[in-house]
Amino acid sequence: MLTALSVKNYALIENITINFKEGLTVITGETGAGKSIIMDSIDLLLGARASTSIIRTGATFCSVVAEFDISKNFNVKKMLTDLSIDISDEIIIRRQIDVAGKNKAFINDVSVSVNTLSNIGKYLVDFYAQHKSNMLFEQSYQRQIVDEMANNNSLLEELSEKYDKFEELKKQKEEIEKANTDRERLLDLYKYQINEINKANLNSDEEGQIDQELPKLKNAEKIKNVTNEMLSILYKQDHSVTDNLSIINKQISLLEKYGVNVESISENISSAISEIDDAYKEIEDLSNNLDASPEKLDSMQERQQLIKKLKSKYGKDIEELIDYGKELEEKVKNLENYEINIDKIQNEIEAVLKEIIKICTQISDKRKKTAKKISKEIVSELSDLNMKNSQFEIEIKEGDISRTGFDDLEFMFSANKGEQLYPLADVASGGEISRVLLALSTVISNSYNVDTIIFDEIDTGTSGKTGEKIGKKLKSLSKQRQIISISHLAQIASFADNHIKIYKEAENGRNITKAKDLNDKERVEEIAKIISGEKVTEHAIKHAEELLKDN
Repeated sequence: MLTALSVKNYALIENITINFKEGLTVITGETGAGKSIIMDSIDLLLGARASTSIIRTGATFCSVVAEFDISKNFNVKKMLTDLSIDISDEIIIRRQIDVAGKNKAFINDVSVSVNTLSNIGKYLVDFYAQHKSNMLFEQSYQRQIVDEMANNNSLLEELSEKYDKFEELKKQKEEIEKANTDRERLLDLYKYQINEINKANLNSDEEGQIDQELPKLKNAEKIKNVTNEMLSILYKQDHSVTDNLSIINKQISLLEKYGVNVESISENISSAISEIDDAYKEIEDLSNNLDASPEKLDSMQERQQLIKKLKSKYGKDIEELIDYGKELEEKVKNLENYEINIDKIQNEIEAVLKEIIKICTQISDKRKKTAKKISKEIVSELSDLNMKNSQFEIEIKEGDISRTGFDDLEFMFSANKGEQLYPLADVASGGEISRVLLALSTVISNSYNVDTIIFDEIDTGTSGKTGEKIGKKLKSLSKQRQIISISHLAQIASFADNHIKIYKEAENGRNITKAKDLNDKERVEEIAKIISGEKVTEHAIKHAEELLKDN
C-alpha cells in the first residue's frame, strides 16, 4: 500500500509530503485547490506520460517520490526480483523531470524505464476515474478476475502444460514438413556431409597428437645433427666429457694419497659419470629411433589440413563435428521415414488437442457460471448505488485456443434498460464509471490483487443519499485494502479513517497548494464547510458531528 508521497515543484505544489495510512482516506478541498494535482502526481509516478509544462514556474525540475509497503504484494516482489532489484517489505519509487525534458525513474535508487514503472504501477495502485482504470479495463485482467473467482487456477496450469506440448509438437511437424519440401536435396546434402565427416575418421585426441608429433617430423634432420653433436661431446671426440671426468678421477686419487678426505667428491663424480651414461643412452636412443620418413611427414601434414578444412567449413571443433555427424544421421533417418514420422506426430497433436479442448470446455463452463453470478451481484450493487436501470454482463464468446482457454471475455455495461451493452471501457460517464467500478470492486474484492485503489470524485453527479451508500461501500472495501477517495460530499468524508485537506495559500505573491492531515476537530470544521459552504453555520457543525458520530 501507499505509505508516503512527496511532491516537489509540480504545478502549484512547491513541496509537500503526505503520509497515508490503512483503511479509507478521504481527500477534500475546494475546487481548484489542487486535489487533482495530487492524483496526477501519483499517476506520473507510476508511468504516465510527462511534460515539462507540469514543472512549477521558476523551478528547474519537478520530482515525485512515494514509499510503498509491498509485504503482501507478491506480484510486485516477483517483478522486482526479475529485474535484479534488491527488495524488502518497502520500496521507494522516484520520478524526476527537468526543464530540458530529461525524464528519470528509479526504484530503490535503481534506474528503470518508464515502461517498467508503468508495468509495476499497475500492481501497486489502481485509479478509478473517468476512463482511467489501470487494470479493470483490460480484458486479460477481467478474465483473470473471473478465473480467480471460478477457482480455475489448477485447470489453467494443466492447460498451460498441455498447450506447451501442443506448440512443441506443431513446431516439430512444421520442421518435418519444411524439410520434406526439399527432401531429396537435403538427403543428398546430409549424406554428403555424413560421408565427408565419417571418411575423415575423426578422433577427439588426434589434433593434440598431431600438434605434438608434427614439429619433430619437420625438424628430423636438425634433431639428428644436434643429437650426434651431443653424443660426440659426451664420448667420441678428443677431450670429451667422459675423458675429462676420468682425468678428474685420477686427480682425486692423488688427493687421497696426500691425506685429503675425498670421499664426498669421489661419490659426486661417480654419480655424474653414471648420469652422463644414462643421458648418453637416452640421446642415442632418440637419435637411433628418430622417424625421418618424408612419407609420414606428408601424411600428417595432409591430416592436419583436412581437420582444419572440416573445422572451418562447419564452424565446429572435432568433438562437435563428431556429434554433428550423429545429428545428420538422425535427420536422414527422419527424412527417409517421413510418412511414418508425420503420421505419428499428427496423431500426437490430435491427442493433445483433444485433451486441450476438454480442459478449455471445463474452464469455460466454470467461467460462464461464475460470470452470471458476478453480473447479478454487480447489478444488485449498482441498484444500491441508485443506478437501478443499469445493466452489466460478462460476455463470453468462443475464440481461438490459447494457453488461457478458448474464451474471449469482456465486461459489458449499459446505464439504461433496453439499451445495447458495450464494453465497459467505452461507455458510461465519469460518475457512472466510478460507481460501476466501485460495485465491481465490492463484488470481486477477495480476488483483486492491487493493494491501493484511488477513486477520483466518485460522487460526481450524486446526491447525499447516494453518497452515503457510496461511503458505506468504500468503508467496507477499505477493510481489505487501502482506499483513497477524492470527494465533495460530506456523507462520504464522514466515513473516512483518515481525512486529508488540500488547500491553497498565498506566499510571496503566489498561490501554493498544501496538504493537511486533519484531527477530529478539524474534520468537523471541514465537513461542516462542505455542507454549508464558506460560511460555516452552527447547524452545519451539528450536522457534521452527527455524521461522524453515526459513521
